[in-house]
Amino acid sequence: MSQEERQQPSEMNGTVISDPSTLLANSAVTEHTIRVDPDDESLVMKVRVRELSFMDMQSAIKTFVAISTDGGVEIDIAGYWKYMFDKCVVSTDPTIGRGQLNALNQFVGSQLSAILPQPQDLLAGPLEIGNEE
Repeated sequence: MSQEERQQPSEMNGTVISDPSTLLANSAVTEHTIRVDPDDESLVMKVRVRELSFMDMQSAIKTFVAISTDGGVEIDIAGYWKYMFDKCVVSTDPTIGRGQLNALNQFVGSQLSAILPQPQDLLAGPLEIGNEE
C-alpha cells in the first residue's frame, strides 16, 4: 500500500475516545496453567503473566537481533526468551526464581514460551492503519 493510499488519521471517521486509560497496556495479570510433564497431564504449574507495553515489545527486539556495521544480522533467541521471562512472568506456583526460570527443562520451557509473545510477532511489525482484519 503506497503512502497516498493509506488513510490519514485526520480522514478517519469514528468517535474519539474519552478515557485515555484504554490506550495503555493492561496492568492486569493473567494466570495460566501449564503442563510440566509430557507423560502426566495432571502435573501442572501456575504462571501469572502481564501484558507488555508497545515500548517493552520494541525493547525486546534489541535483546535478540544485532546488526553489525557490515550489515550482518545475528539472532539470539535465548536472549529474547530471557527478556520475555523477566518482563512477562510475574509469579509462579510453585514459586521459582529468575535463575530457575532460565534453567527450565525443554518441555516446561516450551509450555511457558507458548503463552508469551513470539519473536515473529515482533518482527512482523505493527498493523497498518485501516488493516484490522
